[in-house]
Amino acid sequence: MNILITGGYGFIGSTLAERFFKEGHHVHILDNLSSGTKSNIDFKHRFLISDISDPKCEAFFRTYSFDVVIHCAASNQHSHLSHPVQSNVNGLLNLLTLSKKYQVKQFIYCSTSEVYGNQSEGLITETTTLAPATPFALDQLHGEAYCEQWSELYGLPTLILRLGHVYGPKQHTSSESSLITTVTSAASKGTNILLNGSPDWTYDFIFVGDVADAVYRSVMSQLTGIYNLSSSTQTSLRRLSELVGLNDVTYSHTAKTHAAPFENRKLKTDLDWVPKYTIEEGLHATRLYYDKHEVATSVSDEKKSTKFTALFSHPFVRIAENLTLFLIFFALSLIMTPVVDAPDYWFIYVLLAALLFGKTQSLVASILAVGVQFYDHAATGRNILSLFVDNSILAVFTIYLLIGLIVSYVMDRRKIEIQFLKDELAATSERHHFLNEIYEETLDIKNQLHQQIIRSEDSIGSVYEATRALDSLEPEGLFVGSISVLEKTLKANHFAIYLVNQSAFARLAAKSANPEFHPKNSLDLEQHSLVNEVVQSKEIVFNTALTPEEAMFGAPLLRQGEIFAVILCYQVPFQNLTLSYRNLIDVMTRLINSSLDRSFGYIDAVQLDRYVGNTNALKQDYFERIVMQKEQAKVELNIPYTLLHIRDSLTDTVLHSVDATLRTTDYLGYRDDNELYALLSNATVDESQIVIERLAQKSIHAEVVEDVSYVE
Repeated sequence: MNILITGGYGFIGSTLAERFFKEGHHVHILDNLSSGTKSNIDFKHRFLISDISDPKCEAFFRTYSFDVVIHCAASNQHSHLSHPVQSNVNGLLNLLTLSKKYQVKQFIYCSTSEVYGNQSEGLITETTTLAPATPFALDQLHGEAYCEQWSELYGLPTLILRLGHVYGPKQHTSSESSLITTVTSAASKGTNILLNGSPDWTYDFIFVGDVADAVYRSVMSQLTGIYNLSSSTQTSLRRLSELVGLNDVTYSHTAKTHAAPFENRKLKTDLDWVPKYTIEEGLHATRLYYDKHEVATSVSDEKKSTKFTALFSHPFVRIAENLTLFLIFFALSLIMTPVVDAPDYWFIYVLLAALLFGKTQSLVASILAVGVQFYDHAATGRNILSLFVDNSILAVFTIYLLIGLIVSYVMDRRKIEIQFLKDELAATSERHHFLNEIYEETLDIKNQLHQQIIRSEDSIGSVYEATRALDSLEPEGLFVGSISVLEKTLKANHFAIYLVNQSAFARLAAKSANPEFHPKNSLDLEQHSLVNEVVQSKEIVFNTALTPEEAMFGAPLLRQGEIFAVILCYQVPFQNLTLSYRNLIDVMTRLINSSLDRSFGYIDAVQLDRYVGNTNALKQDYFERIVMQKEQAKVELNIPYTLLHIRDSLTDTVLHSVDATLRTTDYLGYRDDNELYALLSNATVDESQIVIERLAQKSIHAEVVEDVSYVE
């Protein structure tokens, strides 16, 4: 999907961007760099440096057709001091209008828990009365109202997340600071700190990684509505100070006031999400990050340089510089009057003032230069009033003024032209960068299509057969079909698919039916370097060293950016491993991966209907389907399986015990007789005795079903 994150270079936005990039989505960022920095993002992405209210945003929307917009700009509770309310509102309206116009599928608005105000009693839920106590909180509440209106009036799916106190890595490098940033900075410096509150005041702190996980899950499930996003755990200021090692702390209050708990039950229920990090674990992860990364200041060198330049362009500074130049010429005039004629000498001063400081200061310089003329004539005894009607002095002043204005006008015009050329160059560079990216992507696609066209042998027939063989919605059936597809398209018959989990072993899920091919039921990743390399790199790997007992190549199968299975081929003539053959491997792997993604999506969609209650036991129809597919794999691919009948009365304890005994590739479910069965994947009757013995140790009686098609 194309994901747009506003404020994507900030603390929260950059963390969200990383999560979506790791999951394989295309990340786009809209940011004006007022609080974030581009160094927060170190992966390939597209961006627009602009305000969210800028008309240029429409071209960004029109070009990339965003599926999801996540609005994080000015979402942090401490950023309201530097972001005018009117700008936030105009920017949000611009984003909502563009999202509706360009058919965005989901708009996520990051709001704040501050919209509830200072609640001290009961639980803070989504139905709690709203009482914003700060201008920023009121601004966020208005933003929520606009999102709801766009959803009701125009059908734009919107999700409003009211965030607690978010903390984590990168927060110190952003101006989006927080209470945790303050106390951790004080602890690292060993300085005294005054905290606004009592030691017993409590806050809901949530780790930024948990926020990213919740937002990602919300996008995947297309969640809409209003939800509290919090840890649902209160931490006192005293406890926080202890955790960060802050000893020298003073509190501004002594009252023992507790904030009401910020409840997240609605989000947990609707999204099947829970925060993974406790405050201790979150602070530990944050410290580890800063141990590995140098903490930058909240203001970048570029911003410092901009402020430095702005300081020296201030009008008062210009006046001071002009006066300094005047004093220098005045001092020189006292010394060099016998040598240089005074009017010509001050003409140089006016000319320099016009060149260096502009037309305003040239006028000031002209007045100062004529003032010196008045002083010189008055010093010789002339009447001051007579000087005002002296045509020679008036002529000198006019010449000074005209020269100063003409020169300053020419210089200002030249500066405007130079700035215009700089702006044109910047715009042209940005267009060139954009067009160059499009060119590179187009070239990559062209090369891929070219390689696919090169392999003309049986290409249409093999793809047609592949499409038919990958028609199942069950992963088990797809694994069987995938072997058939691979054998037909890649002209080999020694394929195996292994499931990979977090353990050090990979379990066999499907294999070719060739009677001479006997792959291992499980692989130790440490002992199989090629498989381990595929798992680590998530790319196709070839056995270029021709290592014995290793596969000739391995290809990864990914789900949401993480590897869950590996395709291995053990018998292909090395001379056949050409560029076109590699391209064909990539095409077929993508095709299989796409079918499996569709299958897993189907399983997720029928999750509630698939299992009995809150157990891992499959209902009758789904379990029978798995049994049929295992039978098909046994007939076609010689992959054994064993069915066990659980004879004990069905209780939650029995279900839990049986489920804990099975492997991740095994299944638990019911058949027509409403009895519980366990299906052991890739296991013979003799091997199933190990499971039967383990169940017996738990006082559970199980026996092998000899005739699978027969049910009592």
